[in-house]
Order: sequence, then C-alpha cells, then structure tokens
Amino acid sequence: MQTRLTVTPELTAELFDKTILLRRDSPAPKGGTYGWLTEGAELTLFNDVVIEQNVGLYGGAYMPMIGGRRASGLASVGAFTYSYSGLPDGASVGRYCSISGGLRFIDSSHPLELLTTSALTFRPANHLFREFVTDAITEHAAGYSTTPDKPYPRIGNDVWIGSNVTLAMGIEIGTGAVVATNSTVTRDVPPYAIVGGNPAQVIKYRFDEATIERLLSSRWWSYDPRQVFHSLGTDFTELLEGIDAGDLSPYPFAQVTLPAAP
Repeated sequence: MQTRLTVTPELTAELFDKTILLRRDSPAPKGGTYGWLTEGAELTLFNDVVIEQNVGLYGGAYMPMIGGRRASGLASVGAFTYSYSGLPDGASVGRYCSISGGLRFIDSSHPLELLTTSALTFRPANHLFREFVTDAITEHAAGYSTTPDKPYPRIGNDVWIGSNVTLAMGIEIGTGAVVATNSTVTRDVPPYAIVGGNPAQVIKYRFDEATIERLLSSRWWSYDPRQVFHSLGTDFTELLEGIDAGDLSPYPFAQVTLPAAP
C-alpha cells in the first residue's frame, strides 16, 4: 500500500501551526519551503502517518541501507519527541523520545539459503555481473525482494537513542529505555532498561522493578505536561498518587494524519 502526497501550502502551514518542526530554529514556511520540505514536491508514503503536536523531525528524508526503500521522512511520532535522524514511515515512535543522529535500520537483506549471498543472485542488472547472468539468476531475481518481511521497530515513550545506533527489524524498544551510542540492537529492549554494545545487552535499569511497574501503569505521558512537570525530582510518588486519584487530566494532543491510501 502506498500513495503519493503533494506538499501543499496548506500542509506546511498545518505542520507549523501544530509545532511540528523540520528545523531547530523553527522558521515559518517561507518562499515555498518549510524546513526540508518544498511545496509542490511529490512524496511517497508506504504507511499511514500520524504526527502529534510539538514534534521535531530534523533528519529529513530517510536513507535506507543499500537495497532498502527510501522514505519521505514523515513518520508516526508522538508529542515532544525529536529526531536528528531521518525516519521511515513504517516506524512508530512514542512521546518524549530523544533520537540522535545516525540512527539506521537493518532494512535490506541478502539470501541465506542459496549457494552464495552475493548480489549476483538478485541484481543481474549490476554491471559487475552482467556477463555471467544465467536464466536461473534472472528468474530468481524477478521474485526476490531485499526488503525484510519484518516490520520497522516500534519505539515506546520516553526513549533516548544515542548517536549511530542500528536497530534490527521487528523489534520493540520499551518505554523509558536508553540505547547507548554505537549500539546494535537485535532483540526487544525491556522498559526502562539501559542497553549498549554489539549486540546490545542490558547494562542496568533506570529504576527498581516496583517503580517501573508503577510508571508503566500510570501512563504519565498521556497527561497534561504542565501538570506532570509541575515539579521535578527523583521521587515520583506524589505524581503517581495524583494520577491514581484522578487528579491529572489526560491531554488531547493535536495531530496531523497523512493516510497512505485514499
């Protein structure tokens, strides 16, 4: 499923109005451009996109691994999240996330079941191979896709991803998790875990198990941030008790919805 999206003045104005910023210095649309979007440009969306208010998409178009599929850079992202990396529209990112530059996804693959993993078997048009392409290679290449079957990762709320991180397809980064710089994440990351390395392993957890359970059940990221952050400290007891008592109000975050199909 995919659709073409034309960048219109109405679209850029709506993004700006909802504080969906495409540059840190947040200029208003001017001269037919808004950040890295140009009015009149045609973008391709492969998935429905929902972008909540107060989001920073600073990375521009998404550049995949070689053989992967490029994407517009518009992705489903929750409020108060910013990313210095281009994001594919198949990814899902929650609220209050901080994503540094250099984020990559393992979104291109080679066959493992054949005699060779060489691109000879699926890129017969490549000038490296053209003299040696057989009928069997041509037939195999016609039905082969380098795009993995697994979906792009789901990233929870309040996730911090350091520079130059690589994520495998089909995984989930739990709410509150931290991924250290230069890590390669190949499996699900538990909520509030700090992981690092290649492959990434759990280093420690941000809080004890009981606190993590309370934070997750509270869904604090769903409430009015002016109430949530009325005071700051390392003791969340008052906040969590207020949520349990119904003293905080869920916040109706505005959003921009870009369907991938008419």
